[in-house]
Amino acid sequence: MKIILRTLRQRFVQLWLFCFLPLALGATQPPVIPLPASYSLGEGCFGLQKPIGVLGPDSDKGALTQMVVNLFAESGYHAFATDGRILGGQTLRLSYLTEFDSLIGNEGYHLHIGSSEIRILANSNAGLQYAINTLGQLLRAAANDCLSAWSITDYPRFSYRGMHLDVSRHFMPVAFIFRYLDLLAMHRMNTFHWHLVDDQGWRLQIDRYPLLTEVGAWREDRSHEHWNHRPLSSPEAPKTYGGFYTKDEVRQVVAYAQARNITVIPEIEMPAHVMSALAAYPGLSCTGKNLGVPPGGVWPITHIYCAGKEETFEFLENVLLEVMELFPSPLIHIGGDEADKTEWKSCELCQARMAAENLPDVHALQSYFIRRIGAFLASHGRRLMGWDEILEGGLAENAIVMSWRGEEGGIQAARMQHHVVMTPGSHCYFDHYQGDPSTEPLAIGGFTPLDKVYAYEPEPAELTPEEKTYIIGAQANVWTEYMPVPAHVEYMVLPRMAALSEVLWSPAQSRNWESFVRRLPHLIRNYEAHGYNYARSAWKVQATEEVLPEARQIKVSLTTLLPVDSIVFRTEGKGSGNSPQVYRNPLMIGQSTKLQAYAVVNGTSTPVVERNYHIHKAFGLQVEQQPTPSKRYPGTAYSLTDGIEGSRWFADGRWSGILDDHWQASLSFGKATRVKQIGLTALHDPASWIFLPDSLVVYVSKNGRTFRPAGHLKSVPSTNTNEVSTHRFVLYPAPGRYKAIRIGAFRTADIPATHPGHGEKVWMFFSEITAD
Repeated sequence: MKIILRTLRQRFVQLWLFCFLPLALGATQPPVIPLPASYSLGEGCFGLQKPIGVLGPDSDKGALTQMVVNLFAESGYHAFATDGRILGGQTLRLSYLTEFDSLIGNEGYHLHIGSSEIRILANSNAGLQYAINTLGQLLRAAANDCLSAWSITDYPRFSYRGMHLDVSRHFMPVAFIFRYLDLLAMHRMNTFHWHLVDDQGWRLQIDRYPLLTEVGAWREDRSHEHWNHRPLSSPEAPKTYGGFYTKDEVRQVVAYAQARNITVIPEIEMPAHVMSALAAYPGLSCTGKNLGVPPGGVWPITHIYCAGKEETFEFLENVLLEVMELFPSPLIHIGGDEADKTEWKSCELCQARMAAENLPDVHALQSYFIRRIGAFLASHGRRLMGWDEILEGGLAENAIVMSWRGEEGGIQAARMQHHVVMTPGSHCYFDHYQGDPSTEPLAIGGFTPLDKVYAYEPEPAELTPEEKTYIIGAQANVWTEYMPVPAHVEYMVLPRMAALSEVLWSPAQSRNWESFVRRLPHLIRNYEAHGYNYARSAWKVQATEEVLPEARQIKVSLTTLLPVDSIVFRTEGKGSGNSPQVYRNPLMIGQSTKLQAYAVVNGTSTPVVERNYHIHKAFGLQVEQQPTPSKRYPGTAYSLTDGIEGSRWFADGRWSGILDDHWQASLSFGKATRVKQIGLTALHDPASWIFLPDSLVVYVSKNGRTFRPAGHLKSVPSTNTNEVSTHRFVLYPAPGRYKAIRIGAFRTADIPATHPGHGEKVWMFFSEITAD
């Protein structure tokens, strides 16, 4: 009865706190990320000038006590371990609860700070460590040697809080894996998804199959070339780039993670993303060919395990036996994504397997493959986890789905009563840009700034309350094609990991961006104290434009995600002052202008963001396009005439993407207008299958109805280069006054033979049409 009454009292207190305290922007909040579930601020404070006696639980053997002592020392205060005989003065007690507190569960804690005593209580070691984490953040924010009298009851919203790391594309030394785990612990992430296998490298020692690391862990170093345009290596090329983890190193990583309440989930890819394994054992493919370990990107992924050979399953089961020996995780990730089943369709053994198992198509054959591996794992007390493609053809029993291609796969799996980890590319891919690409390191694409991560809600509104119980958490993915070194990984995950940690730990009702922004500087100081290479992207200037066609102006707003001292800008153009000014109000651009802007943070300037605005005779006009742009890349209502050229990033919203071999755009001036030159910007990005048109034709009309050719231009830039670039085409019609113009673009060739997408249709991307 006492337990019931205490639980009811705690729930009442928590409800009161949710309703009346933390949701108000002005409410007093502890300077902690993630924000605790409930808290209150008392009177007085805990003095830090005197030595602090730390008393830990007897069963702990001093590890937690020493953790606290070190924590105080890092903050410049003196604490010492005591066995209870030397008490009095300032003390801190760590205790396990004698009765299990269901409110806080396995990872929660109670933290009470009084004037002379700090008490920490939890059900488990994990709870005590998370309480120490909170205490450390409070210590770093303490003022005047005084720790405010907080009373905190805290526990996580989701049981699965994950961070992923791809070490196949670029091998990361084991010392960095330990450092990465420290980052996870700092942000209360309890799962490390270790992507150990992919086409570009096999990173795990397997005793039974030594060639996996002797051959599969090494590739030709072609770092000087774009990732997606590195041809397959010749057999004679030296294989010098790579590495792998020995079993002893893996055991050390697992133990290090366990000491920080982190589960390590290994990912052993299948049936695709396995060219590194097939380079070592080519007989496991359908063709038996050895294509080597690719030095860069591969698409489509057709060279995969043969589903018709028993040797394939014998190999994988033997590998997984050694994997399970190393990793105590109840979950084993098997990938299952992006398998192009072309080889299965022509493989006699795969077709025989389909006939024997009565499988209607190759999607069902993949389901057979995954189900068979799932049953093997289940026979050893483990659960299969895979990317959302494992839904295709039927989901394996008891499998956990990672939904990465949006949330649709996760929604489908939850409705089938399968557990789901949400990791959509829209919010959880930390290989995407987090700031203006012109001021950021090269990334794979996308745009996922800090505030977008913070805004993510892992429980889709489409699900019922019961279905939402199958969403066990979320994870950020860190694919390293464009992150060759550890410092770059740190830059891409920090501080975005902080935003995701609050999404996954704190109650949804208490999340508030302004509150998060106020608390973030305390965590940033911790990054700096530990030498982490965090991104400053959220302090950089963002320029947002609004086209005002009737006024023939562009309204430009300059902002930053996080507070700065000031934003400074300068303009160049006819009538511009050209001297730096402090930004206060949106700028109205009515003439062709070059704008440069930067922010000042603690006396230091951020990188300059530059924009060029061109106010021309076609500015703000509506454009009719045939065929219409792809729904994925439609541009905006004025993206072809807004006075702003698209950047080198195809998904910046300023490009019209056309998946066809021809395109034409027509616009009307409404009245006869003198035009001397007509321009069009196109994008060249072969890595994204975007090529320049082969030729352009401009047509003009004096009456707005009938058009005549006015100029023809073949693409001058060579399409052999793999560098991303924009190209400005300019044509000069006969001098005259025209009511309308039309531009036609043509692409006669498909993707060239040297490209991994050979034979497929190309994309053409177009931005600003100008008339001057």
